[in-house]
Amino acid sequence: MAQRDLTQGSVSRSLYRLTAPMMLGVSSSILVHTLEMGFIGQLSTEHVAAVTFTFPITMILTSIALGVGIGASSVIARSAGAGDRRDMRRLGIHSILLMGGLMSVLALAGWMVIDPLFLAMGASPDMLPLIHSYLDIYYPGAVLFTLTMIASSILRAAGNAGVPGFMMAAGALFNLAIDPILIFGWFGFPRLELAGAALAMTVTRVLTTAALLFCVHRDGLVQTAAPFKGFISSTARILKIAIPAAATQVIGPLSGALITRLLAAHGEAVVAGFGVATRIEAVAVMSLFALSASIGPFVGQNWGANRLGRVRVGVRAAYRFSLAWGLAAALLMALCGGQVAGWINADAEVVAVAALYLWIVPISYGFWGLLMMSSASFNALGKPVPSTILSFTRMFVVYVPLAMLLDSRYGYGGIFAATALSNSIMGLAGFLWFRRAFFVERDGQDGYGNSG
Repeated sequence: MAQRDLTQGSVSRSLYRLTAPMMLGVSSSILVHTLEMGFIGQLSTEHVAAVTFTFPITMILTSIALGVGIGASSVIARSAGAGDRRDMRRLGIHSILLMGGLMSVLALAGWMVIDPLFLAMGASPDMLPLIHSYLDIYYPGAVLFTLTMIASSILRAAGNAGVPGFMMAAGALFNLAIDPILIFGWFGFPRLELAGAALAMTVTRVLTTAALLFCVHRDGLVQTAAPFKGFISSTARILKIAIPAAATQVIGPLSGALITRLLAAHGEAVVAGFGVATRIEAVAVMSLFALSASIGPFVGQNWGANRLGRVRVGVRAAYRFSLAWGLAAALLMALCGGQVAGWINADAEVVAVAALYLWIVPISYGFWGLLMMSSASFNALGKPVPSTILSFTRMFVVYVPLAMLLDSRYGYGGIFAATALSNSIMGLAGFLWFRRAFFVERDGQDGYGNSG
């Protein structure tokens, strides 16, 4: 079985081995999505706005899948740390079956309510055909996309971040190669526009899903005999973490839909500018995403092996990196954000909106990173409720009410200020909560979880 022990050796080296491949994969994927937005921007501002309207909804599906992946990674990593390989394999196959069934149902349900949902979000009736052209293909592809995510989670929980990172990067490059061909109709292909972007994603996911599932099977990380044996028990263990974790992840897109509704009142150019800015933002914080995906398996294996000191050392390192990266990204966005937005969309109003966002919100990236690391660590320990409370409070107690208040006084710039304030307030809260709960010596143990 291909399994890397994360409970021994240098903490920083273990985190680097987990994060570097994820950084490669995440950065490749995010950069491709940003370039894809540039392709779409060449079609029209209306096309950019249509895709921006879909962001909260597609992110809800992704967030639910992330929740299942977090649940699976948490229980698998702790089994790995405890040395229970049979349990690991059983949890592996059951998490794949759970994800495939759940996402098939949700994708069908989402497709059936496209029109009333997007009209309620503020999309004009004239925009619905554009939204349909994207989502009619995206929804079936989402099932494949989420299976890719769960296979990656299984591999990372076993300590193997290299294969998922490489597959993400290879898939992203393939996606980038076929994106303009299908969007613009190059080389004799029909011009599919938004449908082409969705089709490129779906074709890519067919290939990456097949490759990752093969790797999971090859490495002996799934139970192949009697795959449904113990399914109910495994599902209960996964869902104990996955349900609150998914709720935590879904809260962001739900509040994002409300924020998009507020922005829609300012016009399509503002919605498009917000969409451009958030794609650039994803590039700016990609290292934080990669590290938050890596800290979970590290914390889970060490917690399962009762190496509490390594948990503390690893999380502290993640906090320090988050603050340093956040500061660097904020400076870069203040200097170059508007110029990068202009590369994606030439509309002056769209660029102005994006530039304003990228001047205000990045100030909070370091604190946002603290929140990411705290939430990922809580989930890895099998304690997802604090993450859910933090996320709910951030979005519905702080962010949305503050955005509504500042929007009424300062317009869409006030909404962007609310984003920065909520990131900062709740990032600090997450740090303090995790520090109080777990950054204390316990039971006479030394800094590496050994009895004194």
